[in-house]
Amino acid sequence: MNLLRQTMKQASKLLVVSCLFGLVSGVSIGVVVAQSDVETGGAAVVGDSASEWKTYRHDNRRSGVTSSSLEFPLTIKWVHRSVLPPQMAWTGPAKWDAYSGNSGLQSMRNFDPCFYVTADGKSLFFGSSADDAIHSLDLQTGEENWVHFTGAAVRLPPTIANGNIYFGSDDGFAYCCNKSSGELVWRIRAAEDNRRITSNRKLMSLWPIRTGVLVEGQQAIFAGSLVPWEKSYLWSVDAITGEVELGSEQGFRRELANVTLQGALLASSKKLFVPQGRAAPLAFDRGDGTPRGKIGEAGGVFCILSEDDMLFAGPPHQKERDDQIRVADLDSNASVASFTGTNRILVAGDLAWLATDGKLKCLDRSLNVQAQDGMRKIQSDVKSKKITAEQAKPLLLEAQKQLQDAWLWEVESNVPFDMVKAGNAVIVGLNGSVRAYSATDGKLLWQEELAGTAHGLAITAGMLIVSTDFGHIHAFATRQ
Repeated sequence: MNLLRQTMKQASKLLVVSCLFGLVSGVSIGVVVAQSDVETGGAAVVGDSASEWKTYRHDNRRSGVTSSSLEFPLTIKWVHRSVLPPQMAWTGPAKWDAYSGNSGLQSMRNFDPCFYVTADGKSLFFGSSADDAIHSLDLQTGEENWVHFTGAAVRLPPTIANGNIYFGSDDGFAYCCNKSSGELVWRIRAAEDNRRITSNRKLMSLWPIRTGVLVEGQQAIFAGSLVPWEKSYLWSVDAITGEVELGSEQGFRRELANVTLQGALLASSKKLFVPQGRAAPLAFDRGDGTPRGKIGEAGGVFCILSEDDMLFAGPPHQKERDDQIRVADLDSNASVASFTGTNRILVAGDLAWLATDGKLKCLDRSLNVQAQDGMRKIQSDVKSKKITAEQAKPLLLEAQKQLQDAWLWEVESNVPFDMVKAGNAVIVGLNGSVRAYSATDGKLLWQEELAGTAHGLAITAGMLIVSTDFGHIHAFATRQ
């Protein structure tokens, strides 16, 4: 009996860890260095709008997953180098939280360590916290097409839709500009008040738009927010006109208290999710903005939604370890599990990829769930005396083996700063390098050293775009 209890205790630990993956039944200051001595070109691509990376982390679930493929090896095509590096909104953890009286905090609002990009297959776009502008570059040459200056830092990349780009600025405005020319189509200030404060030796609004602008159908959604003791504002406007018809199915303006809405917005078919950094993400009805509560014990600004409506996010509060992923069930808003030793994850269908304990690993979520269900049934059968303790021992050991077998492969790897999936390749951004591994077996497909830390990865038109904390944007393509 003691052996059975020990086996069940070990199995329970495996369940706690593994259920994380369970399925629920101005002047422009940039310069371009072109690699003219190497002929490069784009690889053939297939799949979902194959040449486009329309929004932060590809889609409104922030999955970082595209069916577009890359042909390896890649070689450098051009590099855009900003004279100044990104000027992050929060350069590190606060010394203490005066609002809640906490000290010994960690950084949980590091949503802008590089110039993240979006692209439509012909042009590349990024917002700059260094020169307070949106830039458009020619995708093939890296040369600047146009620049549109705002009144303060632009911290997240623009969303591409309707022939326009949509973005927010620390000046407190949400913008819509023509994609081809950069000309202003409309702009809206989130708050009626125009109070200003200083940040990075600049003036900014007390209600900066640090959520980006999420475009879903006719809706363009954004929030103006900074500190919980001031009101925050959540908007949904017509994406074409910028107008809002309050009370309509797709228009709302909500005033919110005691929140701080910062980090890229996410959307499922019915709900909108807003990160807060040092507090749990919030859920809202996508149609009218009705608040739907907090999401489990998740936190931070790295958040993704899986196709089966699970929210993968960072640590639950500022005193937790920052190398942690939490997962919550969106139906119940309840925390499901946690996983330590990692802060980035990819989820695509039945598979998940994450780096932990010095290894990049791949998990079959479906096999994992089958093993979990089997283990729970064994424990239930023992409790109801359908089987004896002796009969349960080999069954539990087999279930544990099935849980372990659900991990399909692992390779040596540091914890990445970004992860994306392009076709059958998992690409990881590291300090000083970028690498691509086979999603099927973990085989190293390609690697390249670079200066700085690769915080931002994007795939467009057969090219890999890598953004670093130095303010550099590297374009890699297949050698022809």
